[in-house]
Amino acid sequence: MLCYENTISQLNFIEPQSQCDYDLLNEVASSDDLASILTMLLFDETLSDKLKGQVKKQLSQLKAKSRG
Repeated sequence: MLCYENTISQLNFIEPQSQCDYDLLNEVASSDDLASILTMLLFDETLSDKLKGQVKKQLSQLKAKSRG
């Protein structure tokens, strides 16, 4: 499980509940389209305001990394 935690460190604000969740997060984190996936999450009306804030923060960090 350590390999999962290293791979999904960019998504550490999401708390996986099962092995399936870990697998999905691993797949998303290794995607070349992580920023696009996170942006799509912002349009999900079922997401809490807290989680949307965390997604926005992560997007900002990804943009900063891509610039620098």
